[in-house]
Amino acid sequence: MTAKERLLNALQLKPVDRPPVAAVATGITVGMMKKVNLFWPEAHSDVDQLAGLAESIWLHTDTEAIKLPFDMCVEVEALGARLNYRTVDTPPTETEHLYNHPHDIDIPEDFLDRGRVPTVLKAINKLRKRYDDEVAIISSIVGPFALAAKLFGFDNFLIWIITHPDYVHRIMEKLTPLAIFYANAQVEAGADAVIIGEATCTGDLISPNTYRDFIAPYHSQLCPSLKAPDILHICGKSTNHVPYIAETGTNCYNFDEGVDIEVAVKYLKGKVAISGYVPAVNVLLNASPEETYQASIECLQRGVDILTPGCAMSALTPIDNINAMARAAREWSPSKKDYWLLRA
Repeated sequence: MTAKERLLNALQLKPVDRPPVAAVATGITVGMMKKVNLFWPEAHSDVDQLAGLAESIWLHTDTEAIKLPFDMCVEVEALGARLNYRTVDTPPTETEHLYNHPHDIDIPEDFLDRGRVPTVLKAINKLRKRYDDEVAIISSIVGPFALAAKLFGFDNFLIWIITHPDYVHRIMEKLTPLAIFYANAQVEAGADAVIIGEATCTGDLISPNTYRDFIAPYHSQLCPSLKAPDILHICGKSTNHVPYIAETGTNCYNFDEGVDIEVAVKYLKGKVAISGYVPAVNVLLNASPEETYQASIECLQRGVDILTPGCAMSALTPIDNINAMARAAREWSPSKKDYWLLRA
């Protein structure tokens, strides 16, 4: 089974020979940059550098997917926000919010031609042609709730949930079609799967009822509308979101150690692929390879379908730790009966 077949089968809950291992959120490190002599921030904006750095994780680690772009600011930049591209080991961030009221939103007809959007689409296409059926290309969009927080200012937007709930719905109604449009453009360019980044939906910031009432209805429009498998990423203490995530139609839920894996298995197993949850900071960044290996084995034993970091990896993550995570996926070997019970 090829790496691409293994990952796409797991995303669609089809049989696999073993769990795949991948960095479905950002997984590029300074160590990888040095190996290919391509570096942030320049690689964010050039097609050849973006593609060349994205493939470095496939070429120089034992993980099984290529993921791009590396930051969560492509959409806001295309809509007019100014960015700080920052440094070799920190991804870009917007410097200010664009809008102050829902009626300020202006989705330009030429969105796909603006900012770095063409760069991302061309880099996806380049990688698709280069790797064909060898390895899956995972692209990313910012989910509508997280994008709204960027566009209107985090504090403003969250306050509106209480003071102006109609504002929130009006904004989500405008941004969800944009998310569908951009994600499907990535699929048409060659992406095999799309991760939907919704860090602002974390249970550390919003309640389960807020997720249920203000976000899940739009995720239920977004996820089934994509022309390739989606991976919904919500990190942090989001255990109580899980029953609602299970009903969105997402193919896969990617989460970190803030989610109770037993709850995830209860609501998702056999319905939504479970992806995670090797701690990106406490383990992958700061632990030893052997500790990373053991933490990865624990994730597999507890029921993940796809072994991944729980969130975006630090650019300073040691490659030895990434390979220890990958080795765990290759060496973990429950009995055939037990493995299929875990997937049932």
